[in-house]
Amino acid sequence: MKKLAIILILAVLPYVSNAQSYFDKYENMKDVTSMVMTSKMFKLLSKIDLESEDKETQEYLNLVENINNIKVFVTDDKDVSQKMRGDVNQYLKSSSLDELMRIKSDDGENIKFYIKPGSDEDHVRELFMYLEGNDSDKNGPETVILTITGNIDLKQVSKLANDLNIPGGKELKNVKKGN
Repeated sequence: MKKLAIILILAVLPYVSNAQSYFDKYENMKDVTSMVMTSKMFKLLSKIDLESEDKETQEYLNLVENINNIKVFVTDDKDVSQKMRGDVNQYLKSSSLDELMRIKSDDGENIKFYIKPGSDEDHVRELFMYLEGNDSDKNGPETVILTITGNIDLKQVSKLANDLNIPGGKELKNVKKGN
C-alpha cells in the first residue's frame, strides 16, 4: 500500500508543478529577459498601509494579495524562440488550459491567451499568454511567455500588467472569461 501511495504521488507531481518545469529553464538563459515575481512580493505589496477609501486602490490590493506568481520570459533570439514555441505547445497539450482568445495584429504579432478556470466567472487560477512577434523590423520582441497564477480577478489583471509594463499587457484589457 505504501508503494502504491508513493507511485501515485510521483505520477501526480508533474501535473501540480507543470508551468514551473516547462518555463523555469528560461530564467537564467542567455538571450532571454526574465521577470519572476513571487507570492512573497505580492504579500508585501498587500501589507502596504494604505488607508485609502479609494475603491480602485482597494481592488488593486485585493488582486495582488491573491496572486501566487507572475513569470515573464522575453527573447529576440530565433533559436530560443523556437525552443519556447515547442515548450508552449507541449505545455498546452499536457495542461488543462482553455483557449480564451487570439489576436493577430497588423504588424505580424500573434497573441494567444489561455486560462485555467477558477472559483467563479470573474476569476481564474492561471492566465497564460504567448506572443509571437514578427522580427523583420526588430521593433519588438520575437517571443513572450507570460504566466500568472493564483486567484486572479480578470477585471483587475490588465491594470496590473500595464503597471508592470509587461509585453502584451495592453491586450489584457480585452480579456474576459466569456470571450
